[in-house]
Amino acid sequence: MEFEDELLNLLLKSPNSEKIKAIAEQLEIDHDFSFGKDRNDLQGVWELRWSSSNSPFLKFSPFIDNLQILDPFNLNGLNLLKPRGIKSIIGSGILIRLFYINEKKIGVKFTHAGFIGPKFGKRNIKAMTEINNEQLGWLEITYLSNRLRICRGDKGTLFVLRKINSPHLLRNFKEFINIF
Repeated sequence: MEFEDELLNLLLKSPNSEKIKAIAEQLEIDHDFSFGKDRNDLQGVWELRWSSSNSPFLKFSPFIDNLQILDPFNLNGLNLLKPRGIKSIIGSGILIRLFYINEKKIGVKFTHAGFIGPKFGKRNIKAMTEINNEQLGWLEITYLSNRLRICRGDKGTLFVLRKINSPHLLRNFKEFINIF
């Protein structure tokens, strides 16, 4: 718990700290994630706070929420870039279908991408396009608690995400995903 507390503190106060990678790797050593056992903790809204990628879309920004909303029970997800402070599903999004690979790896298939606007009536205004070229990947969950997730992607990227308490966003996501 000491390493997790230290890592969460760095993620919040110094999201570009060089110490983040070393602490994340330390937490990975003895952790035993299992999809069947830990699926409940995987569900929710996750904020990407750090990654080893050079891509600007996978870096922390004080102005943009970089979220991943996961519903592992229905095998759905959404990667969402939205303006910080807005409590709705608004922004640039990629819909994900999840599939089971093994107890540690979750497959991802990117199905739709585009812009998600505000709700008009009961539905979001959206400009989502189906992704025609099959885009597949996977995430190996290497550490999971009710506050923190560390995973490695199929291209070797290390991701550190913080779970945020947002039942409103999770509920909006479940409503939104029903139209696809």
